[in-house]
Amino acid sequence: MTSAALNVTSVVRYPDPFSKAVAKNVMVVAVGITIVYINASLIHTFSKHQIFYMNPRYILFIHMVVNDMIQLILAISLFVISYTIRQLSVSICSILVLVTLFTSENTPLSLACMAVECYIAVCMPLRHAQIWTIRRTHLLIGFMWMTSLVSVLPDLFITLATEPLEFYHSRVFCVRETAFPNPIAIKKRDYTYYVYLVIVWLIIFYTYFKILFTAKTASKSSKKARNTILLHAVQVLLCTTTYAAPQLNEFILKTFPKDQADSLFASFIIVQILPRSISPIIYGVRDNTMRKYLKSDFYNLPQTHQAVQVQQHHRSGFLLLSSAAGMNSTVGVGNGTGSAHYMFSFFQALDKNLIVVILGISINSVNATMVHTFRKHYILRSNPRYILFAHLVLNDMIQLTITISLYILSFALGSIPVFICLFLILPAILSTMNTPLNLAVMATECFMSICFPLRYNYICTVKRTYITIGLIWAVSSLSVLPDVFILVATEQQHFFLSRVFCERDTMFRSSLSKEKRNVSHILFFVLVWLTLFCSYFKVLFAAKAANTDATKARNTILLHAFQVLLCMTTYAHPFLLQLFRFLFPEQMISVYFAMFVITQIFPRFLSTVIYGLRDKTFRKYLSRYCICVQTKA
Repeated sequence: MTSAALNVTSVVRYPDPFSKAVAKNVMVVAVGITIVYINASLIHTFSKHQIFYMNPRYILFIHMVVNDMIQLILAISLFVISYTIRQLSVSICSILVLVTLFTSENTPLSLACMAVECYIAVCMPLRHAQIWTIRRTHLLIGFMWMTSLVSVLPDLFITLATEPLEFYHSRVFCVRETAFPNPIAIKKRDYTYYVYLVIVWLIIFYTYFKILFTAKTASKSSKKARNTILLHAVQVLLCTTTYAAPQLNEFILKTFPKDQADSLFASFIIVQILPRSISPIIYGVRDNTMRKYLKSDFYNLPQTHQAVQVQQHHRSGFLLLSSAAGMNSTVGVGNGTGSAHYMFSFFQALDKNLIVVILGISINSVNATMVHTFRKHYILRSNPRYILFAHLVLNDMIQLTITISLYILSFALGSIPVFICLFLILPAILSTMNTPLNLAVMATECFMSICFPLRYNYICTVKRTYITIGLIWAVSSLSVLPDVFILVATEQQHFFLSRVFCERDTMFRSSLSKEKRNVSHILFFVLVWLTLFCSYFKVLFAAKAANTDATKARNTILLHAFQVLLCMTTYAHPFLLQLFRFLFPEQMISVYFAMFVITQIFPRFLSTVIYGLRDKTFRKYLSRYCICVQTKA
């Protein structure tokens, strides 16, 4: 595994146990999503009110927020890639590293410019409006980017001049030193960072001490000025460690040779992530004007102007709760289906997306740990029960990832090209329909092991298990592929080049497809439940008759039944929507969101509980990773 060491992208490879690697990635992604969410709220508030985008101070601030969002997303992406893909093409790596370097070097420069603006506002108030105009502010932002370009682009030119063409077709572990390996580029970087470090700190010290003394002399809120100075000093100190990161990392490696991975991970958090959380505090929470409008947007004060509603509608997007599962529900019109039109605020949309993404990442991280444990041990790979369980977990990971991706796309883009929607919808529907079928097969396997223990090894072999898994996918495909054939036969060619709100009803619009879907869902519903009732009641009675652990068998049955009940609501979803639309006409947004979480996300968590934690054999091997102990093959 790997751990992050940054100067911007500097991720150095040190071994990490699987569970620790997953924990670090989940922590970094969760913190990153939270900071991006807060920064996006500030950008939304800035863009809505003229008082902000006509003020040079807030323009500089929002530029820094946007810059930090780009830097944070790229840095976290490179961090995750260092654990998953590990190696990237040099050409792709160079682009990612260059953009990350630009944004990382912009932040201290932006803080220095904001310090100068604050100095002029306090020390030269009569000339502030003349010196700091909107046009000059935009020119200053352009000058910041030019300075960062001048600092970074020579690395690219030196590499292009010294490396052969084959180097750009190779794959490397993506850090600055591997993308630009020439020693001249490394020396140039060190000297450039020293110059930046001195200039930025000279500006910060001079301007902020001038502000402090002026505020005390004028008897104007010196306490608040002092607190702002301290917060800015901490932020600048953290940001300017970017320039000292190479030397800092070398010091860490020499000081803590046994804890290099954890030390470098802490350095990544402090240098790359923590400074991005201070900007919203300094200007978003402590600034009275920003706080006033931020509260107004947060509490969603009513807006009656139609243009504002249309703008908010496009920003928030439609509420798609189950298109990935092949369902009918949407909130919002725009596709001609006659759905009810529900409006919700930008912050409500962000809240829902944030909840869904955090739940999805958490569940997929747990499921990835299960799959890794299964893959590492032959005793699990050779048992049909664990093979079926691993297939269920992998299937759920695919379904959950695509469903959440479609959920976010529904808010962010609204509509996407038909061919992309079709590419996403088909595997999502297949994996959603696989889950109840897989549970039915697992119920049958459990029935065979308890009621026919002597014939179990003959009937349930590894080969037959994989054939059964193939049969599950074939049955799901037979249920879905006719929709594709009907689509190709009934739609005109221009439809496939258009953009649609991505759900099953907008893709497969033929009434024949809808009737076939309802019939197949009812058939699935009856067959799966018959299999479950027959097999699990047989298991229960056999366990009681044999005086075995009937309590555990009964609890497993109840958990399985609850999981299947949630999964089977997939087939009854259209009818449930009509019922809830009738019962709760004014609460449909909350109802849809709750149904999405309960029917699409929550069942993917139960699988790990039933087999991953309650099963003694699986728990035995899983515990080794939970206590961060590496097991050799």
